[in-house]
Amino acid sequence: MREGVIPFTPPSSGAAMRDWVAEWRQEGEIFVWRYPKRNKHAGEWHFTGNPAGCRSICDLIDRMAGDEACHRTMRLGPVTPAISSAPNFGEAKPDRFSSIRVAFRPDAREITMVEDSDRLILTFGNQQMCDLRAAFADVEVGNGDFAIAPSDDQGTKSWWFWWMP
Repeated sequence: MREGVIPFTPPSSGAAMRDWVAEWRQEGEIFVWRYPKRNKHAGEWHFTGNPAGCRSICDLIDRMAGDEACHRTMRLGPVTPAISSAPNFGEAKPDRFSSIRVAFRPDAREITMVEDSDRLILTFGNQQMCDLRAAFADVEVGNGDFAIAPSDDQGTKSWWFWWMP
């Protein structure tokens, strides 16, 4: 071995790898709401966030990229009439979700949202990761009034993204 050269030693099998997802910390706020059944947009999920919140969820999605299932929970901001009126669809459904569990499953073929008491569980995989991240990145810079399809099924309701009022 040459003098002054330090040989590469791979980490032992017991060595801990850095967990980028576990190190993530939420900044800003994200808001999620729906409209009541009497509204033509009933059943659709609607999202917005302040720039820091959108940047934060984009950062989380970036950290989740890979082959390992993982999740983190984010606080949700209270949806005010000013927020839910951005699309001018009337009064929002009186849901009061306090948090959203953002779950990455590499093989998930669609984006799903499930209610679990006062929290939501959003699950996505490699196939939809870019679309979901791009939607929040657009809202971060003030764009809105666009939707993404959570699955290839034509009957699935779109998920709408709105600018922050």
